[in-house]
Amino acid sequence: MEQSKDQNSHVGFLWAATFISAMGSLLFGYDTGIVNGSLEFMAKPQQLDLSAFQQGIVSSGLTLGAAFGAIIGGPLADKIGRKKILTLLGIIFSVGAIGCAVATNISVLIGFRFILGLAVGSASANVPVYIAEIAPSEFRGKMVTTAQVMIVSGQFVAFGVNAALTPLGASNAAIWRWMLGLGTIPGIILWLGMYLVPESPRWLVSQGKTSKALEVLKKIRSAASVPTEMNEIEAKNKADKAEAAEQASFKDLFSTRWVVQIVITGATLGIIQQFAGINSIMYYGGKIIQDSGFNPTVAAILNTGNGLLSIVGSILGMFTIDWLGRKKLEYSGLIVCGTTLVAAGLIHSLVPNAGWSGITIVVLVYVYIIFFQGTLGPVTWLINSEIFPQRYRGIGTGITIFALWIGNFVVGLLSPVLLDWNMSNTFYIFAICCVLGLVFVKIRVPETKGVPLEEVEKYFRSKYDKNYKGDSNL
Repeated sequence: MEQSKDQNSHVGFLWAATFISAMGSLLFGYDTGIVNGSLEFMAKPQQLDLSAFQQGIVSSGLTLGAAFGAIIGGPLADKIGRKKILTLLGIIFSVGAIGCAVATNISVLIGFRFILGLAVGSASANVPVYIAEIAPSEFRGKMVTTAQVMIVSGQFVAFGVNAALTPLGASNAAIWRWMLGLGTIPGIILWLGMYLVPESPRWLVSQGKTSKALEVLKKIRSAASVPTEMNEIEAKNKADKAEAAEQASFKDLFSTRWVVQIVITGATLGIIQQFAGINSIMYYGGKIIQDSGFNPTVAAILNTGNGLLSIVGSILGMFTIDWLGRKKLEYSGLIVCGTTLVAAGLIHSLVPNAGWSGITIVVLVYVYIIFFQGTLGPVTWLINSEIFPQRYRGIGTGITIFALWIGNFVVGLLSPVLLDWNMSNTFYIFAICCVLGLVFVKIRVPETKGVPLEEVEKYFRSKYDKNYKGDSNL
């Protein structure tokens, strides 16, 4: 009985640490989603008087920063520690939110959005790592996927804030400052909360701080499991140091043809994920719904459905990804997303004033979101973690994540211009990208469900390495 109570108390503390650190993921979602409702007000002449292209810059400035934050954040965390980097990110998120809220011109706003982007990118790289390193093996999957759920939850919170504050904008166009500034609250929770949680014991061992790592383990594990896990961590650290000497450099990667082909595959998957149009809808969903015939207040309320269905889709993806397989989910996601985009575009262009057309477009957008978040969203990240050989995994995934964020930046930058030009044509462009994605996945991507990582390596070597004499079963 005492052992059971001891175990339960440790699990409770670990879940608290998980949710505190996952505030970084929630802020990822909040800061990318809050522009959905705030751009309309900051664009007004009496505010920042933004053109469609300037709105794109304000929105995508964050994602450009995230591309660099994802690359910088990992190595910095390795140097100063997981706890310190997340504490620092809490400060940056808080300061960035305040800076955006008080910005007096577009240059200041873009600057602070870029700073927030650095924090978002770093959080995307470090939150899952921290959670994975403190979680016991039996809870690791659930705890790490909390980060993904918190991202879409952050977008849902942002859309809820937009819906609550949009009616006030009729008399106070400066309401956008409150929308952006409220991001300070989870930032402070992350900042101060990280003082209450432990450093990763695995990072401490990697820095030679074995006694401190042991102290942490005693706080987050039952007494009976501490010696065994400590031995495992030390053995893994020793193996990792030996392996680090074998880690590839950029020169090694780009001089190895078959590995370059893996990079192309992974980076293109990330670009396909973005050019399927998800973040055009998540960043500018309010505008899309207004253009479908709804007033701003109703559009803001309906837009909260985008965030809620993102959560549902992400949870469904968690339970189907190992059941149906990666390629089947990619195929189904691209087909459904492309079809719903074409249908929404046709209805908008052919029957724009019909009483049923607006709500039909909203329903089609909802279907698009739930399928995307359950298929293309998680599968792209998972495949990229599986296709690289161990020696190239760190540097390779860093490049592919960078490419994904650049794709996000381009979509965020151009979407306001495209939507102002023609919403139907914008949907058609993204649908064409879905078709191209289908062709690419069919030709280039192996099914990795239940396949040992060594077999995935054989697939790419047998296909792209002329000197390789082996064969692959994929």
